[in-house]
Amino acid sequence: MSELHRPISRRSALALAATAATGLATGTAWAQSFPSKTVTLVVPYTAGGSADIGARMVAPELSKLLGQPVVVDNVAGASGAIGVQKVLRSAPDGYTLLCGGLSETMLIPMTNPALNYKSEDLVPLAFSGSSPVALVVRPDFPANTVDEFVEYARKNPGKLSFGSAGVGSFGHVMTEVIKDRANLFMVHIPYRGGANILSDVIGGQIDMAVTALVSANSMVQAKRVKLLGVSSRERVPGFKDVQTLAESRSLKGLDMQVWSMLFAPVGTPEPVVAKLSAALNTALVLPSMKEARAKIGADLPQVMNPAQAKAFLAGQQSMYRAVLSRIKPE
Repeated sequence: MSELHRPISRRSALALAATAATGLATGTAWAQSFPSKTVTLVVPYTAGGSADIGARMVAPELSKLLGQPVVVDNVAGASGAIGVQKVLRSAPDGYTLLCGGLSETMLIPMTNPALNYKSEDLVPLAFSGSSPVALVVRPDFPANTVDEFVEYARKNPGKLSFGSAGVGSFGHVMTEVIKDRANLFMVHIPYRGGANILSDVIGGQIDMAVTALVSANSMVQAKRVKLLGVSSRERVPGFKDVQTLAESRSLKGLDMQVWSMLFAPVGTPEPVVAKLSAALNTALVLPSMKEARAKIGADLPQVMNPAQAKAFLAGQQSMYRAVLSRIKPE
């Protein structure tokens, strides 16, 4: 009989049960004393983007609930992968968390296996919200609607450029979907973060970008970029005069959102995960947070426990797999 199938003795069974009970008690005690020091929220992009804005909104509320300082650490590079890798290298003790989005936690590792991580390496703590994606162009672009943009791009194949936060990022994938739907040829310019993309749209170094409306909101309001369309199913309250991509003739029915979650590394004790999840879900739906999010066009997040968040992520993976199969690392 192999060792794998040899029945264990009653004494061994009791010893294993005692060890498990001790481990559970230790984990529960750890959770009760957690946190005892500063908690770091790693944002895998430069300051000013949607992930950074969201992290800085939730950090002070989370700090009040946990009774410890909560700081934001911007770790940009490799389309967000460097920030994710930093979190995965950290001790799985609940003190280093990731403010992650669709791009760097799912799309990019699915596109580039050489990064040596996958979304399953992260434990989802809370769904922190979603935002429509905005199609923005430089202020002097000769189009004022989605259909006018598509018509112009078709007449000028290869002459227009678009920026994204990197190969496999949401902005890249979304623009590839638009290109496929409308039969367009545009040049992709990958960047290190969302803030620089919009600066170059303003300056005319690139022609357009698909980015979270949260990121573009202030520049749209100041008329520094031109907003042609949003990717939500219905028009955004603050931009009722801007059509959705789904309303246009060229991209009829297109509905995609960019989302964000807070994660811990795999191996974080379950009692700590539960405590962080409860605190985050409380912070994210506070009236002050709801008001702040409404001002920038972000949707109020759904309350999701870790199990519900895992199910959501599985559904997202299934939806994007077909599109990503056509995108290769550059």
